Amino acid sequence: MRGRWPLLLALALSMPACALMPTVLAQPWAPGQEPPPPPPKPADPAQARALDTLRKDTQGSANDRRRSYLRAAHDLLHRYWASREQPKLLFEGDKAEGCGVTRVEHPMAFYCPPSKELAMALNLRRSVKSARGKTDNELLLLDLAVLAHEWGHHVNRELGRGPYGGGLGLTVKQEELAADWRTGVFLGWLLTSGALGVEEFAQTANLLFEMGDYERISLQHHGYPKDRFEALTRGLASQLKVGQRLGDWTVDTQEAFSRPLPADPLDQQLGRRRYQVQRFEIDRSQQIATNVLGGLLGAASCVWGSQQQCLGMAMEQGKGRAHGSYTRRELTLFCSSGSFDVNEDDFGVQPLRRDGKGQAAVLAARDCPVRPPS
Repeated sequence: MRGRWPLLLALALSMPACALMPTVLAQPWAPGQEPPPPPPKPADPAQARALDTLRKDTQGSANDRRRSYLRAAHDLLHRYWASREQPKLLFEGDKAEGCGVTRVEHPMAFYCPPSKELAMALNLRRSVKSARGKTDNELLLLDLAVLAHEWGHHVNRELGRGPYGGGLGLTVKQEELAADWRTGVFLGWLLTSGALGVEEFAQTANLLFEMGDYERISLQHHGYPKDRFEALTRGLASQLKVGQRLGDWTVDTQEAFSRPLPADPLDQQLGRRRYQVQRFEIDRSQQIATNVLGGLLGAASCVWGSQQQCLGMAMEQGKGRAHGSYTRRELTLFCSSGSFDVNEDDFGVQPLRRDGKGQAAVLAARDCPVRPPS
């Protein structure tokens, strides 16, 4: 036996450490805790398109379809952001445990960090005037955008606030704009996945802007219309490229889409090209006009303030209304003269450089046989 000890010692030293310490590797990753769950499988475009198919399903009651759709969207957002923890999704009538809320009621849409609860209890036809004539399928997209915004608050805490995380004194405005930015990122991914059309996106974005809180004097100010629009389109632009095709639409700029209209006999004679365009425009003359929508989008986020603030924000009234929207217009491009015209605006034919959206110059560079003068 004495002669075997050197051999046994040599074998022990040559063996992998894992073979010598099986009990150590069998221990939980931290005292008293089980190993963390594996991250969710990444979302892929097929799952986004499956969600859109579910939205168009007409089986069952409207309320049941809504809950089924939002649960599926909730799971898709979890996979998309690869969140370490999925918040609990609550609907109207459900019990809540955090942020001073005991029962979820209309008009609540919030994310509560301490309890990891996300509530979706908005009756959109009661809350948004222009939503009253929309179909259930159209309103599901608005519900999805609100859900993506509330998920934005959750992901902000896991991954940071992206381009809105700077500064030492974090404000409500920064938090809300970061959530808007994440909403734009997700909607942009849906567009590139073929699960959301440009016209559907524009309509949904318009309703989303109508729901916002834009009153500068409010302690819970979320930003002016231009602030929130830029946050959303900044996220959108992270997923889209200029010149990218989305169905029969083309991305022209961060703020504009186009698709060519069929040529008529006058087009060749006048040397013109015509397009249907989607362009975001803000009517600043009524930007501060108030309404009774309250701060629905993120207003009851429960991220900030006391219990009273958490419960009261959703019911606040007199918030400024965003008079900004994607407008569908016809743009006429005159290649020979290097000019353009947009119907139903306050201007006539103008040089390309006068287009504040930059869309006319992009179309001319892409479609005119010879680059026209600017």
